[in-house]
Amino acid sequence: MSPMSNQVPVNKLQDWLRNSLSSDLSQAERERDKLVSEISRSLDSLREFCSQLSEKAEQDMEHKRDNRAQFRAAKSVGKLTSIVAEMSVAISIPAAKDSMNLRNLQRETSKLASEASRARVEWLRQIRPYYIIDTMTLGGNIDKVRRLSDELHNFLIGRGSLLRSLEELEERLESLARLQTQRDSVSSQRQSAEQRLEEAEQREKSLRAEVDETRQKPKMKEYLQIDTELKNLRTELLRTGFSRLGRPLRKLLSVSERGDYPLGIDVRENLREYTRKPFAAFLNEEEGYPRLKAVLSALSKAVSSGKLALKQREAKKVIERGEQVVSEDSLASIHTKSRELKRLHDGFSSDPERATLVERLKGLRSEGRANHRLQEELKAELQRMAESERRLNEQISSLMKDIEAFSRKLSGTSLELQRS
Repeated sequence: MSPMSNQVPVNKLQDWLRNSLSSDLSQAERERDKLVSEISRSLDSLREFCSQLSEKAEQDMEHKRDNRAQFRAAKSVGKLTSIVAEMSVAISIPAAKDSMNLRNLQRETSKLASEASRARVEWLRQIRPYYIIDTMTLGGNIDKVRRLSDELHNFLIGRGSLLRSLEELEERLESLARLQTQRDSVSSQRQSAEQRLEEAEQREKSLRAEVDETRQKPKMKEYLQIDTELKNLRTELLRTGFSRLGRPLRKLLSVSERGDYPLGIDVRENLREYTRKPFAAFLNEEEGYPRLKAVLSALSKAVSSGKLALKQREAKKVIERGEQVVSEDSLASIHTKSRELKRLHDGFSSDPERATLVERLKGLRSEGRANHRLQEELKAELQRMAESERRLNEQISSLMKDIEAFSRKLSGTSLELQRS
């Protein structure tokens, strides 16, 4: 950028341009105001003459009824003036003299002149040889409207283009202001989300500390150790006792509920419990877990009889696993350990102080999960906001360059636009 460039803040650009173009702008505004004023007077003159000529025609119709030709001519004059007056009344002079309103005024007056002239020519055949001077005067009024409409057209494509350019600049500046407002709003929301994320991260640290503090309490250590051992036993049960049995058990329950394979009510209820919460159902078993054995015996029988259709390899595995559980008591050790740990677990839970600590730990973990979800949501939201802010900044920069180039061309001077 040349060191002689005019540095203009964007919020001062319109005033700067109007000042730089003051001479041409004043001349264009005077010419515009003069044209609009003359068009207004010409329309008033046309309406007034139509009113006067209409009154004259009415009087002639009253006094010259005995002259059929003159009466018919007077009647035709009345209709002609009514048509032209109605056309002219439909046109109003705009209060705001912007280019769009002036262009509409030019089109309306041009249309009025053309249609009024056409009507005059059509009615002249019924009016002549009477009212010759009156119809010539009417034609003169119409021609004046046409001439002024043509002058307005020439003004709009000539000197008036400067006014249009300033209006276009104003529109671009308004678009810029809207983009900046949107960007500022997104920026404000982003900052708020960043603050919330920072608070959530601090809360996460606090929650971790509170969880660690709670876990270290003497009455919680034994409880947590047993809780961990129970979870490990649950994993071992599912891995050893229910491996490859999950899908066949669910399929057996579905077949039984449809009535395609009958099962005793107790067996079906136990089957339902083992498909929903296998470890909880296992812990509630008596010694020797008879309900599980009954369920697996029913499963093996359904597979062996072909009532429960499985692939040959899968069917073989299901029968083998059922035999291990039913005949070999392969889960006896897990069952004994689990029941003993569950008894200790329930005993610990009956201690009011320990129960309070357990509930506190559950609450902290629940809050921690909710806090983690909130952080993930905020991070995703921040990513969307950052992308939106980036796009808006790009649009603002592009529009700033466009306005700067447009202003240089309009002013004919070197100009550097500055953000306000």
